Amino acid sequence: MKMKIFVACAIVGSLVLASGCVEQETTEDETTVDMSSVTFQVTDKVTDDFDHVNVTFSEIKIHKEIEGDNKSWVVVTSESKTVDLVALNLSHINETLGVAEIEAGNYSKLWINVSKCVGVLSSTGVTVNITVPSGWLKIQQLHLFNFSKGNHTITIDIDLEGSIHTFHGGEEYKFIPVISSMNHQHEKKSKQHWKEHEEIKNMVGNRAPAIDILVNDTLVKKNAWVNADEDVEFNASATLDIEGDDINYTWDFDDGTTADGSVVNHSFSDLKNVYKVTLTVTDGTDEAIAIITINVHVSN
Repeated sequence: MKMKIFVACAIVGSLVLASGCVEQETTEDETTVDMSSVTFQVTDKVTDDFDHVNVTFSEIKIHKEIEGDNKSWVVVTSESKTVDLVALNLSHINETLGVAEIEAGNYSKLWINVSKCVGVLSSTGVTVNITVPSGWLKIQQLHLFNFSKGNHTITIDIDLEGSIHTFHGGEEYKFIPVISSMNHQHEKKSKQHWKEHEEIKNMVGNRAPAIDILVNDTLVKKNAWVNADEDVEFNASATLDIEGDDINYTWDFDDGTTADGSVVNHSFSDLKNVYKVTLTVTDGTDEAIAIITINVHVSN
């Protein structure tokens, strides 16, 4: 008989809370539908730098095959929900993000999209926008989850301290989710637990480097102003690759010239008022490529 399970995603504090198994009444021509919860848990290691960390989750989806087509995804939720991870952890409560009915079987991908992050600094009470450079947290491995009849709980522990990175003395913050451990629990069967750093690293999809650019020692996100023929320093050495891979840098200065390296110097003529300077950063894989373009305004 073809079975289906019901998946519910929740964010919780230090407790794992799972719903019970529920079977719907069926006729002879109908299939049995079982209920299962997928619980998303924040690790107990809370950051000391923030009183609040409000993270917006925009989508959660699951897929059976590693190399499957894009049409086979099951969307658990596509409704954005913002959760204060610090308050949630300290209060030991949970909040459901969404539910979806899926067929029983082996699933190899669980993707979680983070679209926004805002924090409140403990030292000053100031609210800061925390950049999310790589939106998708991709957890994938052949036969990662085996959903059989009954209640299932998937718990992902996120190391909040290790996920928030500070740049240039607090001028900028970036949020790149880091998993410290993961559990898959069936209500009547054995528990799977992943906690080794290398094992988890191999399960999480490679993420593009988080680019950081200084122009003449000034942090730049969109626009920079320089003088014509000035020797301008472009510094991307603070760019972060969360997997710790070696990074390659290629600069395109929009004037027919390019350069390689994390720190390069270049001068611009006054033939154009604005040059669109593009930096491409890669860690050596086709998937982990980051590209950013800034406008360099040139004055006489």
